[in-house]
Amino acid sequence: MSDRSDIRMHVEHLFEGRMLDAETIELKEEIYGNLVARYDDYVAQGMSADEAYRRTCEAVTSIEDVLGEKDEPATAEAPTRAMPRPEPKPESQPGPVPPRPAAPEPPAGVTPPAPAPAAPKRWSAGIIVAVVAVVLLVAGIAGCTVFSMLDTQRAHDDYQGQTSQTVQQVDEPGTTSEPSGQTTSQTTGNGADTSQQTTGGQTTGAPEDSADDLSDDIYAVTPETLSGQTALSTASPDQGALTMLVQTLPLGTYLGGVSVPSAGTLEVTYSYPTHDERNYIARDDDYVDRALVFNAAALICTVSDLDTLTVYETEPDDDSPYTDTDVHVFTRSDMEQVLGVTLDASQLTEGNWATLRDQLMEKRVWDRIWDRADRD
Repeated sequence: MSDRSDIRMHVEHLFEGRMLDAETIELKEEIYGNLVARYDDYVAQGMSADEAYRRTCEAVTSIEDVLGEKDEPATAEAPTRAMPRPEPKPESQPGPVPPRPAAPEPPAGVTPPAPAPAAPKRWSAGIIVAVVAVVLLVAGIAGCTVFSMLDTQRAHDDYQGQTSQTVQQVDEPGTTSEPSGQTTSQTTGNGADTSQQTTGGQTTGAPEDSADDLSDDIYAVTPETLSGQTALSTASPDQGALTMLVQTLPLGTYLGGVSVPSAGTLEVTYSYPTHDERNYIARDDDYVDRALVFNAAALICTVSDLDTLTVYETEPDDDSPYTDTDVHVFTRSDMEQVLGVTLDASQLTEGNWATLRDQLMEKRVWDRIWDRADRD
């Protein structure tokens, strides 16, 4: 059955290959809002969802319909003229091959000289080049494998060391305590201060030597920042405040747009300027996946009536003039089932937020949520 997500995909295809500047994003959101209103009108008139979706998409079939552009007629190519095939020449009949003269017999008593040894067979230049290419390929694969293993081990060691950044004292079984107010400071490569504040045994900042910049961005999100936005809702959305909230989360610099199609739903678009930018952000796609799962949990905890978050990721396709779009749908029920907690304002305290964040940093947790949300 067709719904608003299909209309969103139709609008994204209309803008494939175009630079997403502020004016284009505003036009895209305006077209999307008009098409959703048209779709709702058709459904209210008694049409089926599929028929309403079809008639809605027929209203705008290309962005030129809106901008009033007209395609120039293509220049007709000159017809290809086949060259006449030359007449084959008659083959000459080979004449008889004259017999080779016999070698002269050596004089009596003279030993004929021994035949010269055959010259050693030499490899052609093509074979030598092929062998060298195979050797280099095998060496490259082996080097990449070793590098990947070392990089994975480093990331694992970095995460395992996150819980040993401060000295803890055991008060009673199952509890730990630290002197209140201890602070350690760390500055990331982009100049952001990711200080650690420990209160009652809970670490609220990024650990030292974190594996990547996105981990620093995750630990920089404090519960105090989110708890100040709990008045936001999708029933009466504040577009500017919602956009600012999403910009404070990881990947905020790639934010392309925020919209509220209906009560209980939120749509967020991230636009990458190049095809390989997503892989370059943190050396591995997994770090971006984890950051998006973290963002979903933060938004659902902050916006009390948010039940469904749809995330669109767009990037140029190097092999075509179009834009690739990936869709991920996070639902409150799926995430609460995996995490085993209720995602609401009660999580936005020092202790609860640290526990929830540590869960989301575990691959076995965020990877399950990501698999449920992925719509590719």
